[in-house]
Amino acid sequence: LISGNGDAGLYLLNSASNTIQGNFIGTKVSGTVALANGNNGIFLVNSPGNLVGGTAPATRNIISGNQGSGVYVNGSGSTGNLVLGNYIGTDTNGSLAIPNAGDGVTINGAPGNTIGGTDADAGNLLSGNTQGGVGLKGPGADGNVVQGNFIGTDASGRLTLGNALSGITILSGNSNLIGGTTTAARNTISANKLAGVYITTGSGGNLVQGNFIGVDATGSNALGNATNGISIASASSNTVGGTTSGAGNVISGNGNYGVEI
Repeated sequence: LISGNGDAGLYLLNSASNTIQGNFIGTKVSGTVALANGNNGIFLVNSPGNLVGGTAPATRNIISGNQGSGVYVNGSGSTGNLVLGNYIGTDTNGSLAIPNAGDGVTINGAPGNTIGGTDADAGNLLSGNTQGGVGLKGPGADGNVVQGNFIGTDASGRLTLGNALSGITILSGNSNLIGGTTTAARNTISANKLAGVYITTGSGGNLVQGNFIGVDATGSNALGNATNGISIASASSNTVGGTTSGAGNVISGNGNYGVEI
């Protein structure tokens, strides 16, 4: 139980290959009420190759209620980190919001990290946060992978638990992969208060494939993002979908455009 501290819950500086599993970070021991840390839940600075969570239920961290982001990965030296199977911004059941004041996960100027994955139970629940679900931000936030997550829904993928801004924001980040061509790589990005995916300000070469954006995890029921499914603004040479089997996104049920460029 890592809660109620004046700064970050866990702070790793120039630290490699650590494992962070099975904790309540920013809540009371029940996992249902906030007991905030004064900054990010987990703060990695120039720290590579760390594992946050895992693919078994016992390895899941509940990272919620903090005064910064749930997980904040900062600096060009923070590469190869894995954030897997966590509930970030919700209670221990994944049914109620316990917002982090920032994003669920922020990657700031850090390349080559993975949020979720294609293994069973590798995906995170990134919902209920005061900003977005995932932020890939700043020069150097390149080559990151976001796969297999529920972003803006409850743990079932069928009910609304939206983040207050966009599900995923890419700001000055390049060549990031959101989703993929297999079912296991699919993100469900729905019920967020702005766009599902927002790509802006000099971001290029990003690939958004195979996701459900504005529908529930079954792909059959509307669970719209409040504005656009995908918004691309002041950003060139990004790709939505593709010709490979499985590359197409389902973009439906959103409050404004499916895709706005």
